[in-house]
Amino acid sequence: MKAFNTTICNLVLALGLGSNLLSLPAAAQQSVPATAAQQQQACACFEVKVVGEGPAVILIPGLASSGEVWQSTVEALKADYQLHIFTLAGFAGVKPIPMQSWGEGYLALQHQAILRYISEQQLDKPVIIGHSLGGYLALALAADAPEHISAAINVDGLPALGAMLGQSNTQHTSQSTSKNTSENASQSTAGTGDSKPQPQRGGFDPVAMAKSMANNEQWQQRIVADMYRSDGQTSGRVFGELMRADLRPQLSNLRVPVLTLGALQHGAPYSTPEQVQKNYESQLANAPAAFHSFAFAHDSKHFIMADAPEWLNQHIQQFLSKQQG
Repeated sequence: MKAFNTTICNLVLALGLGSNLLSLPAAAQQSVPATAAQQQQACACFEVKVVGEGPAVILIPGLASSGEVWQSTVEALKADYQLHIFTLAGFAGVKPIPMQSWGEGYLALQHQAILRYISEQQLDKPVIIGHSLGGYLALALAADAPEHISAAINVDGLPALGAMLGQSNTQHTSQSTSKNTSENASQSTAGTGDSKPQPQRGGFDPVAMAKSMANNEQWQQRIVADMYRSDGQTSGRVFGELMRADLRPQLSNLRVPVLTLGALQHGAPYSTPEQVQKNYESQLANAPAAFHSFAFAHDSKHFIMADAPEWLNQHIQQFLSKQQG
């Protein structure tokens, strides 16, 4: 587990290394094609692209990721649903929120901003689908605001990330990594107009980190590029919040259907698929079985949309169909 802890901490360092990195292949640079798409600046908390018509579905990416990670899911769903594709503030080129405006914190701020967006856009109890950090937010909304949403899908997110790494070092890790990332970011993001990759620090290889999160080479480039387009201070501080956060007690409040999709290769080679699945089941044990279910991608790393897109979209479509039935 020590080696796995190091991997997680290195991810935070990677998020603060620089501003822009490499040119993505043309396929990765393209926005989701759809004639009905429209760009909305709903608030300072995120940017939103709306695609398709039908029942509303909100798609939330993870830490330092663009909404374009949902491209294959958008293609699979846009004929039947109105998709609201988020990119959160501070990530993948979206302007960060001034930290003095965070109030109780970034997670709480985004939670309220999403509810405000649902109200302002007059969405009729949308389904929330989130990956990683977005999965945490999906779980939080399902637990705390079931009257505003109809269901949620958590794609490889955890309700208590710090607990997974060990309660004894949670506080130290969250504080030290956030501090180091902020210090790195203050140096590395100063030249955000420079498209050249910033030098690696401390021998860390962000490409190696991306390889630990996805098998697909093109996706690895996309992940690294999104890291470098993200604000390092935002990434580090939000990771610190996730390390301290613990939704497990609130999960007993679930009153809407929730599906958790786990990636069993996420901990490889330091954790076996059996250990990863057991950890998921333990972390979500408080969720009532009547409202919560699991499915596991056996050969996928963290970005299931990269390693098992057909599997992911099939489970999402089946879940959504049940909610419409």
